[in-house]
Amino acid sequence: MKLSNRLNNVKPSMTLAITSRAASMKAEGIDIVSFGAGEPDFDTPPSVVDAAKCALDKGMTRYTPVPGMPVLRAAIADWYTREFGIDTTSDHVIVGVGGKQVIYNALMALVDVGDRVLIPAPYWVSYPAMAYLAGGEPVYVRTTEKTSFLMTPQALEEALEENHPKVLILNSPSNPTGQVYEESLLRDLAEVLRRHPNVMIIWDNIYAHITYGDVKHVDFAKVAPDLAERIITTCGFSKSFAMTGWRLGFAIADPRIIKAMSSIQGHSTSNATSFAQAGAIEALKLDHSYLENNRQRFEKRRGILIDALAKIPDVSLVEPKGAFYALVNVKKYCHTIIDDRIITNDLELAEYLLVDGHVACIPGCAFGAEGYLRLSFAMSEEAIAEGVRRIAVALSKLKRVEGVEPHVFWD
Repeated sequence: MKLSNRLNNVKPSMTLAITSRAASMKAEGIDIVSFGAGEPDFDTPPSVVDAAKCALDKGMTRYTPVPGMPVLRAAIADWYTREFGIDTTSDHVIVGVGGKQVIYNALMALVDVGDRVLIPAPYWVSYPAMAYLAGGEPVYVRTTEKTSFLMTPQALEEALEENHPKVLILNSPSNPTGQVYEESLLRDLAEVLRRHPNVMIIWDNIYAHITYGDVKHVDFAKVAPDLAERIITTCGFSKSFAMTGWRLGFAIADPRIIKAMSSIQGHSTSNATSFAQAGAIEALKLDHSYLENNRQRFEKRRGILIDALAKIPDVSLVEPKGAFYALVNVKKYCHTIIDDRIITNDLELAEYLLVDGHVACIPGCAFGAEGYLRLSFAMSEEAIAEGVRRIAVALSKLKRVEGVEPHVFWD
C-alpha cells in the first residue's frame, strides 16, 4: 500500500501522542502528572451545557448552513465587535469544527502548490503540518529568548524579502511560548507588511482572553485597519470557555475569504455540530466576569509554576505573558547520563521524565525549539507543585557527560 506523498512531511501530533501515552500509563495504575495537552481543567459553564441539552430536546439534530447558524454568526460578530473594537458583521464570520479546522480552511483557500508559509519559531505543532497538507512549504523565522521569542520587524523584513511567502501565521498569545505581541510591536510589524502587499496574515488569537499582569491582547486588525482585508483572524470556544470537546472555532475575515473557506468546509465536514452551536450562542452571553475569573486562576497557577521552576538548578524560562504554557530551557540537561543511558536531546529527556519521573512534558523539538520543554499549567495548583517536584528529583539524578561536546542549539 502506498499512501499519498502529502503525508511525507506530516507527523502525528507529539502533543496528543504524549498526552495519550500519559493517559494510558494512568489507566495502568501509574500515577502520572501531565503537563501535556493545553486543555483547561474547568467544566464547561452549566448554562452552556443546558443550552445544548435544550437544543437536543427541541430536535436540533439536523444540518445547519455550512458556515454556521445565522444566529450564531451574528452573535459572534456582535461579541467580537464588543470585545476587540472591530466592526464585524455575520458575513465576516465562519464557524468550523474547532479553531484548528478554520486555520486549515484558511490555508486551503489561500495556498497553492509550492507557495511558502512563513511561521515564526517556536510554533504550534499543527501549523507546518497544515501548510504541507495544503501543498505549501513552511518557512521558519527563528526567534530567541533575547527577543522573548517574538519576531522582530527586521527579522520579518528579511524573511519576506528572501522567501516571498503567500501567508504569514502569527499567534498571540503564543502556544508554546506564552509570549504576546503587544501593540507597539504589532504596529512595527504592520509597517513592514505594508511594503509586501501580496502577503496574507493568519492571526491566531485563540488565547486572546488569557493574558497576565499589565499585558493586554490587542487585535492586529485594530492596530492596522488598512490591512484588514489581508487578515484572517482565527479564534474559538475551546480555551477561554472550557469547551475543548465541543469542537467549535470561528474565523473573522473579508467576506470573499469566508465564502472560499465555506466552499472548502462544505466538502469536508459541512457544518459544525448543530446543538454545539446552540451552546456557543449561550457562551457568548456569559458575563465577562466568567472569563476574568478563569484568567485569574491561570495567573495564580503561572506564579506557582514559575516559583517552583526557579528552584531547579540550570533551568530557566522567559515568563509567559499569556496563554497557559511555559517554554522551559533545559539545554544543560540535554547531554547527560543516568546509569548506562545517555540523554542527548529534549525528546529523550521528555521520555526519561515520563518513564522514570512519572511526569509528562512536551519536548520543544515538536515546536521547533530544541533544548526546551513545554509545560502546560492548565491544571490544579497541587498538580503543578507535585509535577515540578518530580521534575526536580528526576533531573537531580542526571550527570553531565564528561569529555563530550554538548549538542549545539540555535540561539
